[in-house]
Amino acid sequence: MIGLDTNVLLRLGDDDDKAQRDRARALVLAQGEGGCYVNEIVPVEFAWTLTRSYKLSRDDVAKRLALSLDSPEFVIGGFAEAQRALDRFRTEPADFADYFLAELNASAGCATTETFDGDALKSGEPFSSVPISP
Repeated sequence: MIGLDTNVLLRLGDDDDKAQRDRARALVLAQGEGGCYVNEIVPVEFAWTLTRSYKLSRDDVAKRLALSLDSPEFVIGGFAEAQRALDRFRTEPADFADYFLAELNASAGCATTETFDGDALKSGEPFSSVPISP
């Protein structure tokens, strides 16, 4: 098994640099099923880059995330949490990173994820506003 950097994952669907796209695809295909590890950080960077740099719509980001999660070549760190985060990202206002963080925190036994992020707070549980000191 090999670990993949976010840039390799991004290049798999990027036709702007066909040489890097082809190299990334050949690398992943050569590893076979379950041969590429995608650390928990990678889906967060992936979604952020698709949104901010590639300027993709929320729906397109969700589709690319789903494709990555469903790819048999990838072993996704925090897969169940990433899947739940993606489900919320599709229908709620916060960023994928917020939902993934909250899901990972919940799996670690956290009752809530404290935040100042307004979109996350609109989503309700498990987000909670950071208390104001007396």
